[in-house]
Amino acid sequence: MNKSTSLYLDLLRVVAAFGVLLVHANLSFFSNNLYFREEYGHKLVMVFFVLSGYLIAFTVDKKNKGATKYLVDRTSRLYSVVLPALLLTFILDTLGKHFNAAAYAGQVAPGNQLLRYLLNATFLSQIWKLSTKPSSNGPFWSISYEFWYYMLFAVYIYLQGAKRYIAAALICFLIGIKILLLLPVWVFGCLAYRASSKYTLSKGMAATIFTLTLTAVVVLTCFWDFSVFADRLVFGKPPFYFSSRFVFDWVYGALVAINLFSVSYLADGFRLPGFLEKAVKHLSSVTFSLYLYHAPILIFISAVAVYDKSSYLQTGGILIGVILLVNVLAVVSEKQRGHFKTFFEKLFNSFTRLSANAK
Repeated sequence: MNKSTSLYLDLLRVVAAFGVLLVHANLSFFSNNLYFREEYGHKLVMVFFVLSGYLIAFTVDKKNKGATKYLVDRTSRLYSVVLPALLLTFILDTLGKHFNAAAYAGQVAPGNQLLRYLLNATFLSQIWKLSTKPSSNGPFWSISYEFWYYMLFAVYIYLQGAKRYIAAALICFLIGIKILLLLPVWVFGCLAYRASSKYTLSKGMAATIFTLTLTAVVVLTCFWDFSVFADRLVFGKPPFYFSSRFVFDWVYGALVAINLFSVSYLADGFRLPGFLEKAVKHLSSVTFSLYLYHAPILIFISAVAVYDKSSYLQTGGILIGVILLVNVLAVVSEKQRGHFKTFFEKLFNSFTRLSANAK
């Protein structure tokens, strides 16, 4: 992957993560509609899905070390942030409800919280008709989608013949139609990477496609939900919930994927000043943590702090503080990833030995 493509992917990840932060900062519990409207949030998650598919396909293509290594890398990456995020959510929500229970009334589903945490910790919170978050942490929904996309990708890459079809069928039966409806969005990212390694485009054609698709994505992100067509592409809000706009999501994801495909042919045409490149690289490294940590922090602050919700200065200052806090938490989380890798290596190796002995 050339430097230009890598930088662009990092920039997209930063824009999507900070966009989701601003979407939640716009909600009434934190501010008086000062930031991004809620309609932007789901589209930004679709950008994450496409990026995820692209990067997983790239990583496996360039650094394929087998199924066990793949599973260790994916699970350790997820749990190094997922488990701290669940713990942070529990601590902040418990304290927040103690000081201001009314602030959490519309943010936390009543009852069965232990089950909700367990479902999200095991990536089962969105299977079939389920759609539940761990206490106040709404962004967790997409992680339950992405985990199963990782597993289906592993089945496709590392299994062959009847084993591949049986394993894929079992996973599909477990997770249900809702998660599968958005699988094409993730797969588009994989296809964008594969296409970039198979086909060639002139720099002029790549620049044209890049410009047109980027313009289309921006326009759809900002204006689609205000168009007369938006409601016509919503199918089964329940039980599909986050997948209810799957037709639009497919189109949107395809545009993002084509945009990623085209940028790889621009060579070093996409650049930023040196200090901005360093900033983007650093911020990109903490986007996963920002995505899973920010919601309970914002809700906790809104519950216990006194500030002017109509002030950009005060809410903006709080958001900067949240970003700095998440940066610290991300550093701590990353340091624990090695421990998670060791644990999952032992777990998967033990499973492999048991399977071999059973034969």
